[in-house]
Amino acid sequence: MTLRFGLLGAGRIGKVHAGAVAATPGAKLVAVADALPEAAAFISKSSGAEVRTIDEIMNAKDIDAVLITTPTDMHSDMIEQAARAKKAIFCEKPIDLDLDRVRRCLDTVAKEKAALMIGFNRRFDPNFMEVRARTPATSARWKWSPSPRAIRLRRRPPTWRVRAACSAT
Repeated sequence: MTLRFGLLGAGRIGKVHAGAVAATPGAKLVAVADALPEAAAFISKSSGAEVRTIDEIMNAKDIDAVLITTPTDMHSDMIEQAARAKKAIFCEKPIDLDLDRVRRCLDTVAKEKAALMIGFNRRFDPNFMEVRARTPATSARWKWSPSPRAIRLRRRPPTWRVRAACSAT
């Protein structure tokens, strides 16, 4: 069986995901939508996917799953729309910048019994792994928590190093 994808957002990360789908046996990019027609057309030409609107992708019977790679302020609404349309959902981080909005979105996903995966490729970054190892409350084992939590980095200069940030511990 082939898993049929719709891509929402044809920018830099959308291109990465379109390539990943193309390189995966058993996966097919069926359609792409973007606010910039030329961006969608570029991916369409390279992948053979049709250019459609977001609503057309969400309501399509020939699409099983969506990849949400749009700007952050669109993520939570698109996740909810996809969940209601019974699509499997992959969304780039974050779901939203407002924690209450994230909770409402996740409530909708749970209510609709939708499959949702959030992309967070930094978890394997050596600097992030070092922060994890040096954090006393989580160094033994990171546990699933139903309450979303966040650590905000106020600024990250190019020379930022975890050792400097963790030296106070």
